[in-house]
Amino acid sequence: PGSALDQLKGNDLQLEVVIRKDAYEVGDRIGGLIQRIPRDAAAPQDVKNLAALMVQVKLKFPDKQEATVLAEPDTPYDQIVQVMDAMRSTVTRNGTAVQRSDLFPNIAIGDAPVRKGAA
Repeated sequence: PGSALDQLKGNDLQLEVVIRKDAYEVGDRIGGLIQRIPRDAAAPQDVKNLAALMVQVKLKFPDKQEATVLAEPDTPYDQIVQVMDAMRSTVTRNGTAVQRSDLFPNIAIGDAPVRKGAA
């Protein structure tokens, strides 16, 4: 089965990551949800999973530099910084050499849309 990332067409990605209490919602403003990454405080793999997905998105859209982070009002600042770091760049190790590569370095921040049915 193809992923939602494979379904994206053209080169007009408008990458958004919405930070929710229970998940990161990675999507394209036009194409919709790419992937929902559940957040689990007991096993905090979520930021690593987000970073891995950002690498996949960058491979498909190598010229894209911009992304948006949309956070719910009570999101801790530290959480926003971790998400931005995961989106901004990646580090690869080649033996003892460490190489940093830009992913989506131009990040805008805004408020998450209120979920339907949420009070």
